[in-house]
Amino acid sequence: MAEDVEQSGQQEKSDRRKEAGNELVFSYLTLRNLIGISGMLLPFVLLTTTKRAANDRWVEPSISDYYYSSNGDVLVVMLSVLGVFLITYQGYNWKENALSTLAAIGGLGVAFSPTATQSANSRSIHTSMTEVPTLWGMERHFIFAAVFFISLAIISLKYFPRTDKECLRTAQGKLTQKAKRNRVHQLCGWLIIICVVVLGAYIVFRPISALADVPVVFVLETIAVEAFGVSWITKGETLWPDGEHYLKKGYRKAKMKLHG
Repeated sequence: MAEDVEQSGQQEKSDRRKEAGNELVFSYLTLRNLIGISGMLLPFVLLTTTKRAANDRWVEPSISDYYYSSNGDVLVVMLSVLGVFLITYQGYNWKENALSTLAAIGGLGVAFSPTATQSANSRSIHTSMTEVPTLWGMERHFIFAAVFFISLAIISLKYFPRTDKECLRTAQGKLTQKAKRNRVHQLCGWLIIICVVVLGAYIVFRPISALADVPVVFVLETIAVEAFGVSWITKGETLWPDGEHYLKKGYRKAKMKLHG
C-alpha cells in the first residue's frame, strides 16, 4: 500500500512537471472543468427552463423524470455530452481512466434507459412508460445511475487526492492549495456516497409518507450532482489553484504573443 502511494506521488510529480511547460494544460484543465460544470448545470437548466401547465408540479420527482417533460431531449443531450466528456478524459493511470469510462457508460445508460413514470408532465414530449427494462429485479435506469455516481465518488475519494505528504504542507506548516483541494475531493466523494445510500433506502422503503409530495429524490440527486461537479472543477483548479489561474495565465500569454 505504501509502495502504491509512493508510486502515485512520483507519478503526480512527473505529470505536474510535464504540465508546467505544456500549453496543452489549458485543454487538459478545461476538460475537467467542462465535466464539472456540465454536471452542475444539469438540474438547474431542467428546473428553470421546463414548460409547465398550471396543474403541473413545479419540481419533478427526480432529475430522470424530466425525460417526461418539455425538456426530455435536453436531459438526454446534456447527459450524452457529459458522457462524451468523461470518455475523453484521461487520468493519471488506467484505473482512473476505467472509472471515468464506467461513469460515462452509467451517464449514457441513464440518458437512454428512461425510468418508469405514472404521471408525466402535461407538456411532455415523450409518452409515459409504466414498464421499463429491468435487470436483477431493478429498473435498468437505477443500475446505470448507481454506476454513474459510485464511479465518480471513487474517483473523487481515491484518485483525485493522491499525492506525496510533502506536497500537503508548506515549509511554515500551512496547508498547501493541493491539501485544500484534497479536502474538497474527500468531502464531495463522501457526500455522493451518502446521497446514494439515502436514495437507495428511500426508493426501497419509502419510509415517510409525509414526504410523498416532496421531491426527495430530486433534492438528493441534485446534491450528489453538485458535489461531483465541485470536485471536478476543484481538480481543474478553478478553485484553490496552484499559483495563477490557468485561464488567466493563458490569457496573459496570448496577450504577450499578440503584442510581442
